[in-house]
Amino acid sequence: MKPIVLVHGAWHGPWCWPKVIEGLAAAGVTAVAPELPLRDGPAADAAVVRDVVAGLDGAVVLGHSYGGVVISAACAGLPAVSHLVYLCAFQLTEEETTATVLGAFPNRMAECIRIDGADRTVADEHLVELFYADCPAEDVARARRFLRPMPAAAPPLAPYRPAWRDVPSTYLVCERDGAIPPPAQRMMAARATAVRSWDTSHSPFFSRPELVVDLLVELAAAG
Repeated sequence: MKPIVLVHGAWHGPWCWPKVIEGLAAAGVTAVAPELPLRDGPAADAAVVRDVVAGLDGAVVLGHSYGGVVISAACAGLPAVSHLVYLCAFQLTEEETTATVLGAFPNRMAECIRIDGADRTVADEHLVELFYADCPAEDVARARRFLRPMPAAAPPLAPYRPAWRDVPSTYLVCERDGAIPPPAQRMMAARATAVRSWDTSHSPFFSRPELVVDLLVELAAAG
């Protein structure tokens, strides 16, 4: 079985993956979930993931949401990567940013963001509609305790060739996502090797972890 690397998205941390990690362990699959700094921009976050992935053999690397930006940069040119998974994530081209993709589709993210000095957060009253619409109440409460600010401004990535151009990828469209509009996800999913559609919110690692586990076990066993 190939190892799995789980890369969280903006504001989140490894605390969002326990249900998935437990399910993978029960299937005999090893998973690691690095913690992104989330303070100095995507290059710093990608460096953390690259160090983890470089030490593994044939890893399947999943990025959730902003984590898609991170894995595209972190895994570029790494022969250790066997497959990329974009879980309602930003699978960007060289010319795109998260802002340009979101700006091309109607969404509520901009009006739900709050800037306080150097910090960028999501207003508490919008967390459920954006991220957790179908999630158990205890998971939402956990998220509220552990969510971290993102930087209000951070340096962009230097020019790079996204890893998905050279590594097979699967895109998971979450049809009830309140953060990244499903039409935007389908646009990005057209770049992936394979596409699946799930009737979930932005956080299936809470609401439907068995979907995430089953896909990753399948990919871990492939080839």
